[in-house]
Amino acid sequence: MTKIFQCFALVSCLCLVSATISSAAYTQQQCDKFYFSAQYDEAFQCIEFMATEGDPQSQFNLAVLYHLGQGVEKDTSKTILWLTRAAENGHPNAQFGVGAAYEAGFGVDKDLTTAVMWYIKAANQGHAAAQTNLGVMYGNGEGVERNSIEALKWFRLAASSGSDKAKRNAEVLAEHMSHEEILEADAMAAAWEPVFADNANSLPNSSVRK
Repeated sequence: MTKIFQCFALVSCLCLVSATISSAAYTQQQCDKFYFSAQYDEAFQCIEFMATEGDPQSQFNLAVLYHLGQGVEKDTSKTILWLTRAAENGHPNAQFGVGAAYEAGFGVDKDLTTAVMWYIKAANQGHAAAQTNLGVMYGNGEGVERNSIEALKWFRLAASSGSDKAKRNAEVLAEHMSHEEILEADAMAAAWEPVFADNANSLPNSSVRK
């Protein structure tokens, strides 16, 4: 079974303009223009302002800028700082990113139990990559007690969102499970409903590498 790994991808909108402008003038369109026209210094000022105001999407975007070194020098510690703040504020891509960081030991001490915790938070919001990785963690007993039924449930859910990797993982895992176990996992997947954080922005599945 394989997992999904990805660099933090800038997704959805960049929601600010330069902090030297009145906050009333901030528009999504202006911020998009700064970033997508490669005006990274201006984009950084916008994003940093909104991130410090507590906007989860901007906190995630700021982590991306620190990770890529766009408009600011690369800084792993600040990448993790802002990624964690966004994750704590319910941002599913950030939760996935923090989970991946703890699993790989990127900018933090490797901690599989903590990785599972963050994958669960993102998976519960319907994040297909987190669901796939969580399935592998349950399937292998990494950071959590091994549970094939729980693993298959998460693979089924990720596969239903279009993840080919999760679909392949489910097929491989099911070959080693009883018919009753498969039925139980499928029933759990069918009954599952996403639990969105109150202040989280839903993100498109196109941000997930399949």
